[in-house]
Formats: sequence, C-alpha cells, structure tokens
Amino acid sequence: MGINVNMDYSTLFSSMSGSSSSTNFMSGLSSMLSDYSSIQNGSYGKLVSAYYKKIDSEKADSADKTEKESTRQTTETEKSKAAEKKQYSAISSNAKDVASKLDTLSKTGDNSVFEKTWQTVKDEDGTESKVYDYDMSKISSAVSNFISSYNKLIDSTGDISDVTTDTRASYLGKITNSYKSELSSIGISIKDDGKLSLDKDKLKAAGAEATQNIFTQKAGFGYKVSQAATSLETSASRAASSSSTYSKTGTMNSDLSSILDSFI
Repeated sequence: MGINVNMDYSTLFSSMSGSSSSTNFMSGLSSMLSDYSSIQNGSYGKLVSAYYKKIDSEKADSADKTEKESTRQTTETEKSKAAEKKQYSAISSNAKDVASKLDTLSKTGDNSVFEKTWQTVKDEDGTESKVYDYDMSKISSAVSNFISSYNKLIDSTGDISDVTTDTRASYLGKITNSYKSELSSIGISIKDDGKLSLDKDKLKAAGAEATQNIFTQKAGFGYKVSQAATSLETSASRAASSSSTYSKTGTMNSDLSSILDSFI
C-alpha cells in the first residue's frame, strides 16, 4: 500500500469542533516545531547569546560612564580643595605680614621709626645744617609698606567659604572703618573696596607725632588691627589645613574650635 505524501494532515484533526480551533492548534504546533528546529540547529542559542552580550555591553558602558563621572567629580573636588588651600595659605601669610608691618610701626626706643636722629638738612640757599628731628621719609616708608601689605590682604580675602575666616576678615575691615576720621587726618583714606591709599604730603604735614599716636597707642588703630590680623592668620591657617567641620565618620574636627573662638 502506498503512502500519499501530499496528504492533508489537517483532516486528522477534523474531529475537533470548529475550524477556528483547528487552525489555532496547527498554528501553535507549527510555532513549536519552528522553535524546536531553531534550538536544534543552534540559531536560538546564538540569538540568546547575542541578546545577553548586548545587555552586558550596555551595562559595561553605563558602568564606565558612571566611573568616568565619578572620577571627574572627584578631580573637580580635589582641584577646588587645592584652590581653597592656596587661598587660605595666602590669607594667612598676608595677615602675618600686616601684623609684622604694624609691629615695625609700633616699636619704641632705639629701633623705632619714630626715633629722633641727627639729620642733615639744606636751607633754601643750599646751606647744610644738622637738626635733631624725626625722619619723615623713614616714617612715610613704613606707613606705605603697611598699606601695601594691608591691601594685599584685602585682595586675598575675596569669596571665602570658611565662615570663621570670613567673619574675621570682615571684623578687620570694621576696625579700619571705625578709625576712618583718624586715618584721614594723617593722609590715609579708605576706598570703596576696603583698601587704603596714602597721601604722603598730607602725612608729612600731619607730622610724626600724630602718626605715632595712631600706630602706637595701646588701644589705638595699630594695636587693634594687629590683633585682628593675627586672629585672621590663625583661622586661615586652620582652614588651609582642613575646611571641613565634620569628618567622614561624623565626628567633630578640632578646627571647629576656631569657629567658637570667633564668638569669644
């Protein structure tokens, strides 16, 4: 008996009710056979492998982007900290220099710039004579040096993030402004940006004694600014070492004492 290869196998399922059910069954069977064939010849495995390779690649790209962004942020943070440290170090150095210049102006005795000495002067006709008096050129130079250091300090205190250092820098400016009238009387004026300028002719006209009083009195301008500059030097030095109030573990760093000091 021969086999008819062209036989319509759908007749085998003719007993099933409804043509729609037969069609759906055959469609499902065909799909299963197709999947089985793909698994058997390796096509399905290749497809799955390609899919997971794509997923792994996307994950790797995402992880790489995250790592690069983290590295970029870390680099920017380190640069910012380095810039802050440099600024605070400059403030500390400049404040120390201001205190040093004021120390020169406040000295008494043999090393004082206000010490009277024998000087040679010329009259209008060119005649030379010796006089025992203040050396105004020496005094003017010392005052000019102080102003130069003071202005350099003011320049370095712009845009400070450390609260204590900023507070002490502001306090220094307030002290200077409180002596505006006295400073003006000897030729020192305060500009809008907080810096000082010197009129040497007015300083000379005011005389050595008037200048000496402002810079050497115990509770005067020179003394108070020197104290404020020293305090600013300390806070800026601490900020240069560590600008963080709290450590990573949440413990309080020792530099918090500098903040408390500003209120004492």
